[in-house]
Formats: sequence, structure tokens, C-alpha cells
Amino acid sequence: MPFVVNSSPGAGLRFEPGQTFTDAKAALNGASMLALRGMRLIRIRDLDTGEVFDDKALREKLDRDARDLAEQAAARRTAATE
Repeated sequence: MPFVVNSSPGAGLRFEPGQTFTDAKAALNGASMLALRGMRLIRIRDLDTGEVFDDKALREKLDRDARDLAEQAAARRTAATE
């Protein structure tokens, strides 16, 4: 999934040109670098779904997705042993 990261130093100020990343972790890395430069309004758009996240929301989504995958794998293992 490609992700675009945009940022602005504050409300009412111009957003910088976005950077495109191939995966969510790379997009989070890019967002962290922008935050270190003092950018406060950082938005990450998933180009496949159109969803827009801030860095915290994207981290939570990735954690939730990983947890769901682990639960599904455990359920498959349990079903296979029964």
C-alpha cells in the first residue's frame, strides 16, 4: 500500500509537498523526521483506501491489524489440532 505524508508547521500555514512511501512503517518514519523538524500538522494518507491518519492513529491501526492477524493465526492452529 502506498502512503503519502504531508505536513505543515502550524494552522493556517502552507503544507509542504508530500512524500510517497511504499509501506506504513516507512511513512511513519517519514512522519517522525518531519516532527523532528518542527512540523506539527502531519497527515498520512493511505492511497489505496483514502483514509487519512495522524502518526498516532496509524500506529494504533498497525498494532490492531497485527493483533487481529495473530488472533486469526491462533484460531487456525486451534482448529487444525481439533
